[in-house]
Amino acid sequence: MSPRWMRALLGFGVTIVVVLLALNVYIAVKPAPKAAIDQPLASLLPAAPTGWKSFDQDIATTPEELAQVESVLHYDDAICRIYANGQTQVQIYIAHWLPGKFSPAKVGSHSPDTCWVHNGWEQFERNQGVQRDLAGGTLLPMETGTYKKDGQSVHVIFWHLVGGVPMSYDLVGWENGLAGRIERLPVLVEDFKRFGLDQRKEQLVIRLSSAKSFDELWTDPGFLNIMNQFSRTFGLYAKLPPATDGSTRTATGPSQLDGVRAQ
Repeated sequence: MSPRWMRALLGFGVTIVVVLLALNVYIAVKPAPKAAIDQPLASLLPAAPTGWKSFDQDIATTPEELAQVESVLHYDDAICRIYANGQTQVQIYIAHWLPGKFSPAKVGSHSPDTCWVHNGWEQFERNQGVQRDLAGGTLLPMETGTYKKDGQSVHVIFWHLVGGVPMSYDLVGWENGLAGRIERLPVLVEDFKRFGLDQRKEQLVIRLSSAKSFDELWTDPGFLNIMNQFSRTFGLYAKLPPATDGSTRTATGPSQLDGVRAQ
């Protein structure tokens, strides 16, 4: 290689280092945004409606499994709650990351498309940007899917909220470690376009799962009651249901979590 090319490569390398250092300084100096959720998730989930019962389920069955989960996900809080009425059971799982904890792409890699697939589940029906009306309002676009393992089918509704805005990543079976980082490079570029230099936003992963199809659950008054309360609290309405005076308002961005602040 000629000295000219060596100088060019050296200059390019120095430029990259300077840019990375400047970015780190920028992020360190600029304060992270304030979190909208400052209470335990368990205290924010709705009570079971009449005829239903609810109970919390361990995210892992042993301390070793819990330590492994937390070492991978690094969430600040998480809850797994079951709502049940006879043979109908709906699991609500929520994980919460404070601003600055994880990049959106890293959190987005921990979806059923990755975690469940790596644990032997097969992905079947899968949809993104699904619209659903509820109680006279409109929910944020959701992801839905069906996963099967050992003859068992589980139906899923899923949101990944970044600063209150739903994000969607359509890769399946992302790897951990260096291979996963390389695989996520195109996604990181897209996130840079979306969020710019500072990607320190509060994040929520919200997953509802049930052996019963959600088409059937959407006709169940008890489930609709749970869903309406839950959606109001965690900012899942794009357009809120009519108020008692008949007015409506549109919820966008971080202000969707006003319901949590007001608790």
